Amino acid sequence: MINLEIKNIKSHPSLSLAKAKASRDLQINFNQAEDALTIPAESKHDYKCGSATQSGRSMIEMLGVLAIIGVLSVGGIAGYSKAMMKYRINKTIEQITLIAGNVRAFWGPQGNYNGFYCDCSSESYDFCSGQANNDGCPIIKKAKLLPDEMLTIDSTTGKITNITNAFGGLLWTKDLNYGGFILEFRDIPTEACIDIITQNWKDVKVENIGVANGAGRPDVSATPIDIDTAINLCQHGDHNNLHFQVESKDTSWLD
Repeated sequence: MINLEIKNIKSHPSLSLAKAKASRDLQINFNQAEDALTIPAESKHDYKCGSATQSGRSMIEMLGVLAIIGVLSVGGIAGYSKAMMKYRINKTIEQITLIAGNVRAFWGPQGNYNGFYCDCSSESYDFCSGQANNDGCPIIKKAKLLPDEMLTIDSTTGKITNITNAFGGLLWTKDLNYGGFILEFRDIPTEACIDIITQNWKDVKVENIGVANGAGRPDVSATPIDIDTAINLCQHGDHNNLHFQVESKDTSWLD
């Protein structure tokens, strides 16, 4: 405490009282200032640690936050994968419907589908045959029978060099001598295969659907296909090749 004393006050009594009061007030102000500058004992530790008003997070709390982030990330990835699968399934159904409708409209008046043949299945993915070898399937390109999104076209020659479906597999087409044609969508995952072949394909005249593992002989079922049959057909993992037979029930093409 700061003590201030006023000695030898010999003036008028009222003046002496005023001086005494001023001295007392000054002492009170000094005391208050001293108290304000005093650091509380409970705060000294925080100042020494460099954190007067903040507290850190424990390791357990941080691990909990990381665990929550991990769970949310896994859920997000799973949701994205599911959404992409559904998108590709819908896109494949849309492609089959569009191609079948276009081909039927283009070749329908002549009563057959002669010339509707295109195969880009070579290992180099640059061999598309049609009426002649390596001609880039000119009828398909000229008549715009396939969506542009499925075609890879050489910028120099203008020929089709590759045809891919929504799952990245190839598309192969074939005309049938007795009428009708085949659309083969390759490398379709099992989940998508089941969903796709159980659709109602009668509107686009898909009479039979075959499912094969790679280049093997397909197992064929007439449409509509029920779930149990689809499960038995679509058993080849990511390599189900789907054969859509349009406008013909004759399966002699399997022989």
